[in-house]
Amino acid sequence: MSGINSAKKLIMDIDKKFNGWDERSCFKLKEVKNLSAADMEVLKLYAETYIQSGGQGFPGLTEPKGSIKEVLVKYGLYY
Repeated sequence: MSGINSAKKLIMDIDKKFNGWDERSCFKLKEVKNLSAADMEVLKLYAETYIQSGGQGFPGLTEPKGSIKEVLVKYGLYY
């Protein structure tokens, strides 16, 4: 799967998770657990930036760390 398609999939997965959210639970993506709603919004920002840059990374954003980085690696968007 290309990087742009992976970014689009990440956005779709985030939207699906938010649709079933009960406001008290944490999220899990690609076996990365305990993601907060804020983490999900940040991941969506990274994915949107990746798409806008034509798959050239995350210009203007800080280097991802922790669970954010872990999810991006699992989606093939960060190495």
